[in-house]
Amino acid sequence: MRTARLLPQLSVADKATTRACLALLTTWAMATLTACKGREGGTEPPRATTPIGTPKPAFVEPLAKGALKVTHGEVGRYGGSLVLSLSSDPATFNPILVADQSSGDLLHGKVFSSCLGFNHDTQEMVPELCEGYERSEDGLTYTFTLREGLTWSDGAPLTSDDFEFSYRVILHPDIVTGVRDLFRQGEGAESSPAPPRFETLDARRFRFHLTQRDVLFEVNVASIFAVPKHKWSAAFEKGEFQQTMRLNVAPADLVGSGPFVLTSYASGERVVLTRNPRYWKVDKDNHRLPYLDRIVYVIVRDNNAQFVRFRDGDLDAIEVQPEHYDALKRDEAKADYTVSDLGPAFTSYYLMFNLDPRSGKDGKPYVDPMKRAWFEDERFRQAVSQAIDRQGMIRTVLAGRGTPMYAYLGPANKRWYNPEIRTWPYDLDKARALLLEAGFTYQNNLLTDPKGNQVTFSVLTNSENATRVGMVNVIKDDLARIGIKVHLRPAPFNEVVSALRDSRDFEGMVLGWGSSVPPDPAQSKNVLLSSGASHAWHPSQTAPSRPWEKAMDEALYANIGTYDFDERKKHMDEVLALWAEHLPQIMLVAPNQYAAGRRNLGNFRPSRLRPELSWNVEQLFLRQPKRR
Repeated sequence: MRTARLLPQLSVADKATTRACLALLTTWAMATLTACKGREGGTEPPRATTPIGTPKPAFVEPLAKGALKVTHGEVGRYGGSLVLSLSSDPATFNPILVADQSSGDLLHGKVFSSCLGFNHDTQEMVPELCEGYERSEDGLTYTFTLREGLTWSDGAPLTSDDFEFSYRVILHPDIVTGVRDLFRQGEGAESSPAPPRFETLDARRFRFHLTQRDVLFEVNVASIFAVPKHKWSAAFEKGEFQQTMRLNVAPADLVGSGPFVLTSYASGERVVLTRNPRYWKVDKDNHRLPYLDRIVYVIVRDNNAQFVRFRDGDLDAIEVQPEHYDALKRDEAKADYTVSDLGPAFTSYYLMFNLDPRSGKDGKPYVDPMKRAWFEDERFRQAVSQAIDRQGMIRTVLAGRGTPMYAYLGPANKRWYNPEIRTWPYDLDKARALLLEAGFTYQNNLLTDPKGNQVTFSVLTNSENATRVGMVNVIKDDLARIGIKVHLRPAPFNEVVSALRDSRDFEGMVLGWGSSVPPDPAQSKNVLLSSGASHAWHPSQTAPSRPWEKAMDEALYANIGTYDFDERKKHMDEVLALWAEHLPQIMLVAPNQYAAGRRNLGNFRPSRLRPELSWNVEQLFLRQPKRR
């Protein structure tokens, strides 16, 4: 076995503390001896050498022996409330079932932690609940070691059993989660998935046995935001796990491992998190983290409203939409905030047609067969792509700040972007030619299919997002120029998510992709594989339905089966080329990315990867704490 070098030991260990104390005993005398002594169940950090305030609520119980020391960033101070916004209500408080951005931003890294994390400053994987891992020489065995003395927020021990339980939940076929696809390892002898086998070694160590090499398997494990077995195993055994941790859960029952715990939730208004008094990180001076007493997430559904509330001082930080950048930047010098230009975004927007041939529980097809026949013809999709004026969309919707996109990954992802893919620049004549080639005709300048049906369809998007609504209106105007009638279908975001995941009640849809963290294609199996739950145009296929989907599957498995980057890049180039040619989703644009935060907000280092504003939330602090 070999220990992965990207996970150095950074714990506050009793032995290291004792050696340091003995070496400095004559200098530090009794003050240091106090730090050395520790107490049963953990090591007590030294008393603060700087006045950093008083945490309210206070920390309880001794610090975990295996506590993680965060050595980067500024030493902060305790106190105060950070006010951020969510663009919609969370869909769930269950971290394993998360499928929407609001729930993920709220839960992952805030209320629940994972085995490994990602440092957005260095772009490297780092330790979290696990102090390290070992990989066998053949790449088929991974052994993880949890930190010593970890507890859940209710004080119960956090052990390997919790990860074994969470992994069982993830693999259960009746539980809908995109995380399961990350552990798909080809097909077994009877065409069934062959996920890695989990083995519990002891309370702190657990092991995965893989059936084939996976180049970033440790990152897959980092996607497990474990839930406590002692709270939810009974519900799981009864087949009721998907009903747990719903939005009406009692805050005391939402037991987590992150820096904050749920205090309250009011639908359409706010979510309040307060400090987890048993959190297991310290800063470089051994002060316990987090610094903030609480985080208030205000539900602000409209981007314009978020901008106004930040400008008026009601929010402490926001992701700045391109159309709002000039207004904020113009007043920056005299305002109490700073605006950061983060460059091209990893996020993107797309138009997708529903290619799902199945029927709902009522026996009716998800999509009118007549319309699905149009959507299935890739010449139709190519014509639509060629009829969309992406540069015009960037000018009118993104205030000129964006980049056209034609495949799943855009130019922001420099490591994996394929500049050789096929593109579909705006050309109405070529779009019409493709449609005529596919057998469509024109009657009174309106497009009709070979059976004489007028071509018209609806496009669903979330009504709270003015950017997406604006994009659908551009698409509507552009496609009218080639005789296609588009109906805008706005709906609340959670209804859009339900249509995508459950009812499949949509014809076309405009949504966006965020980026995996790290932004590696190995983390996109849930989207790219035909069996993936987020293969949104036709999800969870038992076998690839289309030849190009089969080719994408094979190329992605080849990508994640080797550690050689050049070989991986070759296979990913093939995936992106297939995407750009066959257009399972018509990629539109990637916006430029901006963020703004109050000057009073310490350790604020916004990132282009999610969660952009709060990836280092345990380190954020208010220089002049104030309660709201």
